[in-house]
Order: sequence, then structure tokens, then C-alpha cells
Amino acid sequence: MAEGSIARTLRVLEAVCAKGPQSLKALGDQLDLAPPTLLRILRLMAEEGYVTQLPDRTWRGTMLVWSLGCAVNASVGVSALAREHTDILTTELDETSVYAVHEQGTITYAAHSEPTKPVRAHVRLGRRYGLLSTVTGHAVLAWLTDEQVATALAEQRATGEVAEEGDIVAQLADIRAHGYASGAGMQWRDLWAAAAPVFDASGQVVGALGVSVPAGRAEALQERAVEAVVREADAMTRRLGGTRTRSAALEA
Repeated sequence: MAEGSIARTLRVLEAVCAKGPQSLKALGDQLDLAPPTLLRILRLMAEEGYVTQLPDRTWRGTMLVWSLGCAVNASVGVSALAREHTDILTTELDETSVYAVHEQGTITYAAHSEPTKPVRAHVRLGRRYGLLSTVTGHAVLAWLTDEQVATALAEQRATGEVAEEGDIVAQLADIRAHGYASGAGMQWRDLWAAAAPVFDASGQVVGALGVSVPAGRAEALQERAVEAVVREADAMTRRLGGTRTRSAALEA
């Protein structure tokens, strides 16, 4: 196989799995790959059981990909731990709570708990987002390096959603000053959310715990939600062996 073909194949698999069934043209436009090259990669992955072509000729990932993701999730073990804290948040606030893992400049929703009421926020586990797209992403990004912030800004501009760098830098400084992020994210503007960072034993931010509330119910809940999210993020940090809780981070 030609040099770079493995990386190209992985990019195709990621694109197929990220957005549901897609046509060859849609995938080609997204990945900037010629149709013959893309079709060859898709057929190879189909032979191995990772993707399948539907009757309408669109392509999607298979349950094999899902099972691999579940195996990774189980092996990490953090998701089960996080679920204990999202359960506490949802029981206390009666709203949807989430844990987002930070990895390679993105966040992935790895655990969530939802209330039983019909009108609630809903988050799909396994979905990955840029750090500037969501409030949980902001809670993580505030504790990363200037270089990582610049990368996040460049990736956001590539999507067409342009934000002033000075505004973002000021927002991140405010998050660090208070120890949490809150407001409406770019991904779901009809939701209000609050999120606080989670740190590991080395003091690195590894994710964020958050709660999402439909905008119409947010005002009455904001103060309680922030307090609960910060408390549970600190508790999860301690359980991960971290000493850099939200409070300790503010003193650093």
C-alpha cells in the first residue's frame, strides 16, 4: 500500500462513523479524496467488517466498530467512575449531566445520566467535538497551553465559525479565575450548561463534568448547578488520585 494509506484509511473510518450513513460524494467532499481512492478504501474496510453499504448506496460503520469502542471504554475504567458522579448530579438537579474525556485536542462524551422528564437535554455517548464547541470543552481548554488554545481556534475557523481570539482568551481567563465554565455552547445554543475540569494524578486536565439545562429552566437552577458541578468535579479528581482540584488549581 502507498505511503500514508493507513492514516487515510483511519480518516475514512472516522468520517463514516461520525455522522451516520453518508454517500460516497459526501464523504469524498469531506475528506478531499478522489472517488476511486475512497471507494477502494471503503471496500477494503467492508471486507474486514468495519463498514457496510446500505441499499441506498450510503456507507455507515458496523457494530464491530461499536464493540471496539465499548472495549476501550471498559478498559479505561474512567467512564464507570464518572457515571457515579453524573448520577449524583442528575439526582440532585433533575437535569442531564455528562462527563467529557479530553484526548488529542477534542472532547468525547463518555458518560451521562438523564432525568425521566420528557423535556431534557440529550447527549449521544461517543460523539466527539472541538474544544470550543461546547461548555465542557471550554472547561478543559482553559487549563491547556497557549499552543493548544491556538490550535483549537484554528480548527474552529476551519469550520466557518469564527470567534475573536481576544474574546476567547478573555473567556478562558475568566474560567480559570472562577474554576468553571457556564453559558450556551456553539453546539447547542438552546441549552445552558455548567462544567468544571477534572484532573489526574499528574495534575493534567483529563476531562470535565457538566450539566445541561434547557434554556427556559436555566435561570432558577444556575447557582445550584455550578456549585454541584464544581463539587463533583473536585470529588472525581480526588478519586483519580489528583491533588489539583478546582480549588488547588486556582492557587497554582
